[in-house]
Amino acid sequence: MSSYTPLKGDLAGGPPPPRRRPFADRTALAAIVSLALLAPFTLVAYPNLFNGGAKGGFKTVQHPLVVKAFKESVGSCERLHVLPGPPKAFAQRTKSDRYVEGTPSVLIQNATIWTGEDNGNEIVHGDILLANGIIQSVGSIVDVNSLPADAVIHQAHGAFVTPGIFDMHSHIGVDAAPGLSGASDTNSVAKPVLPYLRSLDGINTHDLAYKRTVAGGVTTSLVLPGSANNIGGQAFVIKLRPTKEKTPDSLVLEMPYHIPTPNKTVWLPEDPPRWRHMKMACGENIRRVYHQTRLDLAYNFRSAFEEARKVKVSQDEYCERALSASAHGNVLTEKFPYSLEWEALVDVLRGKVKVNTHCYESTDFSAYIRHTNEFQFPVAAFHHAHEAYIVPDLLKTAWGSTPAVAIFATNARYKREAWRGSEYAAKILSENNITVIMKSDHPVLDSRFLLFEAQQAHHFGLPTNLALASITTNSARTAGFGHRLGLVRRSFDADLVLWDSHPLSLGATPTQVFIDGISQLDHPYPAKAFSVSEIPPPVATMPKDPLTLRDDDDSLHGADGIAAATFLDEVLFTNVSEVLLKSSESGSLESLGQADGPVSVLVQDGKIACLGTSCSSSSSSSSTRIINLQGGSLLPPFIGFGPALGLVDIISESSTKDAAVYDPLLDGDLSRTQQLWGPTVAVRAIDGLGFGGKHLKVAHEAGVTKAVTAPLGDGFFRGVSVAFRTNAPNVLDAHAIIKDVVALHVTVGHFKLTQRASISTQIAELRGLLLGTTSTDSSSSTTPDYFHLAGQGEIPLVVNAWKADTIATIILLKREVEKESGKPLKWIIHGGQEAHLVANELAEADISVILSPPRAFPESWDERRAVPGPPLTKRNAANILYNAGVLFGLGVPEEWQARTLLWEAAWASRDSNDEISRSAAIAWLTTNLESILDLPKPHELVEFVAYERDPFEFGSRAVAASSGDGKTVELFE
Repeated sequence: MSSYTPLKGDLAGGPPPPRRRPFADRTALAAIVSLALLAPFTLVAYPNLFNGGAKGGFKTVQHPLVVKAFKESVGSCERLHVLPGPPKAFAQRTKSDRYVEGTPSVLIQNATIWTGEDNGNEIVHGDILLANGIIQSVGSIVDVNSLPADAVIHQAHGAFVTPGIFDMHSHIGVDAAPGLSGASDTNSVAKPVLPYLRSLDGINTHDLAYKRTVAGGVTTSLVLPGSANNIGGQAFVIKLRPTKEKTPDSLVLEMPYHIPTPNKTVWLPEDPPRWRHMKMACGENIRRVYHQTRLDLAYNFRSAFEEARKVKVSQDEYCERALSASAHGNVLTEKFPYSLEWEALVDVLRGKVKVNTHCYESTDFSAYIRHTNEFQFPVAAFHHAHEAYIVPDLLKTAWGSTPAVAIFATNARYKREAWRGSEYAAKILSENNITVIMKSDHPVLDSRFLLFEAQQAHHFGLPTNLALASITTNSARTAGFGHRLGLVRRSFDADLVLWDSHPLSLGATPTQVFIDGISQLDHPYPAKAFSVSEIPPPVATMPKDPLTLRDDDDSLHGADGIAAATFLDEVLFTNVSEVLLKSSESGSLESLGQADGPVSVLVQDGKIACLGTSCSSSSSSSSTRIINLQGGSLLPPFIGFGPALGLVDIISESSTKDAAVYDPLLDGDLSRTQQLWGPTVAVRAIDGLGFGGKHLKVAHEAGVTKAVTAPLGDGFFRGVSVAFRTNAPNVLDAHAIIKDVVALHVTVGHFKLTQRASISTQIAELRGLLLGTTSTDSSSSTTPDYFHLAGQGEIPLVVNAWKADTIATIILLKREVEKESGKPLKWIIHGGQEAHLVANELAEADISVILSPPRAFPESWDERRAVPGPPLTKRNAANILYNAGVLFGLGVPEEWQARTLLWEAAWASRDSNDEISRSAAIAWLTTNLESILDLPKPHELVEFVAYERDPFEFGSRAVAASSGDGKTVELFE
C-alpha cells in the first residue's frame, strides 16, 4: 500500500485514495492547473464556491488572499473580549512614545510636590528629574554632576508642582477661537445618532486657545463632539503642546490602533487595545435640534444600541466558528462581520469605549441608566449633571460601576435642566463616594482657567485632596490614562506645572508648564510675589439654608418664593481687619479705623455707632447680634453690570425672560423705521424687571446688592438701562429703583456673528441719530428722545464694542458729536476686550470702559487680540487700562457670574505685581461704576457688606449687608 499524508483542510484518518490510471492523472492535473488560474476570479465572483454552499464551511483550496483575510479575522476574534489598557511592561518603560529626540533632561530642584498619591494627600519635598519624556525620579535629591551636559536645571524655590491638568470635557480645536463659521465643527445635525463621526476629523491646529490654555496649566484635553445628538460621535484625547508635524494626529495621545496614521504605532499581539471615547447626550439639546421629546430620545438610544447588539451577536457567532476552524487548521471564506456605521457602538457594548454622557437631570439619568442595564455597557462619566447631587444612589445603579460626574463649579440656571444646579454639588457628591471631576466645556468656560473651577469647588466644601484630584488624577483615570497621567510618579509622562502659589489660592498662576518634558512657556512673566505656603485657603462657611439646595419652584418657601430675610437694628461685628467704605464727604473709598490689629464695628439703625478695639452694645437687650468676621472686612456693596439680572430667570426659556429688543438694523438696510425706532419707541429695562429670582438672590448674598441692567439683545439698539436693588420685593417698593433711566445702550461690532449690518452702517446710524438730534428741542415731547439726551451729554451712552479699530472709530465719532453739540459727552465702552490697544487714546477722549469679561479670551474675531496677562504677557487688560488713567469698572456677561465679581477684581489686582491696590480693585465694582454711570451717591447712608475672612481669597463669605433703606442690617444666614 502507498503511504498518504492528509493535507490541511482534508478529513484526517480516512482511507487512502484509490489508485488512478495515467490518463485520468493527466486529466486531473490539467483540471487543477485550470482551477488555479481561475481561482482569484472565481473567489471574487463566487466566494462560497468551495465551501459546499454551507455558511462558514471549510475551504479546501487556500488562496493566499483568503488565508490572509481569515487570519486577520481570527486576530480580531482573539482580541474581541480583551479590554483596553496599557501594555504589561508599560510601567517599566524608560522612554515615552511621545519623546522628541534632542529634548534635554530637566531637573526641577527644591519643589513642593503634590504627587496625587495617597488619594491626593501626599506632598513630598525635593527634586524631580525629567528625561526621555517621562518622570525619572520624584523627591530624591539628584546630584547635578550625574546629569548630561545639556541638562536644564530649574530652581523651584519651594514652589508647588502638580501633575498637568487634564480637561475631561473640552471642544478645543473643534469649536475654535476665534469663533468663525468656517471653523465651527463641534456638532453635526445630520441625525440624532452618529456614532461613526470623529472629533479628530475636525480639530483645528490653528486654534488661538491652545497656547492660552497651556498657560493655565492644562496639558491634556478630551476633545468631545458637541451635544446636539443622542450619540454625537467619537472623542479623542490630545496633548496641547505644538508638534513639529503640526497635525491633529500628532496631538493625539494613544491613538486607537485601528486608525491608520503615517507614524502608527505597531500593535503587538500581546498588547491590549487602547481606549476609545464617545460622546452621548440626553435632554434638551436634542429635543431642540430635532424637535423631539424625551420619549423619542429614549427610542433613539435603544434602537441604536439594538442595532449594535445585532452586529455584536453576529461577530460572536462568527468568532465561535472561526476560532474552531482555526484550531483545526481550517479556513472560513466569510469575513468578520463589520459595520462602519455601528462598529464604535459595538465596542461600547463590549466595554471598550469610555462613554461620556451629557446628562443634567434626574429624569434623564433614570432613563439612560435603564439603557445601560438593558444593553449592559458601562458609563465613564456623566457630564454637566446638575441634578446628580440630588440622586447619588441612582447613579450607583448604572451597569458595571458608578460613573464619575464631570461638572461646573457655579455655572447653572442657563436652561431648565440646569435650574437646580448647586455650588455645593461637588461636596455632596464626594460625600456620597462619587468621583468628582471639574471640567471647562471649552469654550463655554475658557479651559485656561479650569483650575478656577477646582478652586471654587474647594471654596464650597470639596476637600483639598479631591479638589486637586478633580482636574488631574480623577480625570486621567476616568478617561483611561491613569497609567501615565494624573500623578507625579516615576515612569509617568513628564507633564508638570509649577505654580507661583498654592494651586487652590485665588489667582494661582503657572510659572512653567512641561509637556512630555518640554517647557511650554518661553518667557513667562511673573504675576505676583512668590508664595510657598502649603496651607490651602479655608473652606467657606455654609449658610443654614442655601437657596440652590432647595428643590422648590413654588411660593411655599416664603411669601415671594424665597426664604424671608433676617433684618436687625443692631449688629456688632468683631475681629474686623479692614473697613473700606465710601467717605460721607467725597464719596470715594476711604480706609477707616487704622489700628494695629483687628477692630470691632457696632452698627445701630444703619449707622456706624462705634469703630475701634473696645466697641460693645449700648443696649441692655440681648437682641444685639454679635458676628465674628474672623479677620474679615466691611466693604461697600458691589454693582452688577452686564448680565440681564432682573430680566432673566432661565435664559433659554422664553417665558422666563424678557424678550430681546427688536433690532432695526437686522437686515442691514437703512429705512425710515430705523430713523424713528430709537427716538420714539425706546425700550426701558425697568418695564420688564422681575424680582425674587435665583440669579438675583445668589448675586445679592455674594455682596452684589445693586445691579444695572439694560434690555436684552445683541443688535445695534438695546434701549435704556435701569439701576435697582437686588433684594427688592418688586418694582413698587420705595427702595427698589435706584435710577430708572441710567444710560442708552447700543452695540457696534460683529460679536458672536450676531450683528448682520456692517460696522460702517452701524456707525452711520449712530452718527445720524446723535447728530440729528443735537439741535432738536424735545422738552415738550411726552416721550423722551434718549438719543437727543445722549447727544447733549444729559445721559451716558454705553457702546458695546470689542475690537480696537471699532473703538478707535467711536473715539472719532465722540469728537465729532462733541464739536457739533458744544457739550462734553459721557460715553462708555462695554466689553472692550481690545480696549488696551487704545488705552491712552480712551483716557485722552475721556471715554470710560466697563471690561467684560474681566479675564480675556479671543472668543470672536473682534476679540482675537485680547491680552491674556501673566504668564504670557506682563500685564492684563485691567492693569493696562488702570496705568493709562482710564476710568473703568468690571462687569460680567452672564447672570450666574455676578457672584464672582469680587474674585475677578481681587484676581486682577493680584496679577498686577502690586501696581493695583485693594481699594482700587474694589472701586472697579463700586465707586468707579457710580461715577461712570452717574448713579446717585447717598452720602447720608452707610452702605456696606460684611465678609468673613479675607474677601480677596477663597474661604470668605458675605454674612451681612446694610438694608436698602439704610436703617437695618440684613443677615445672610
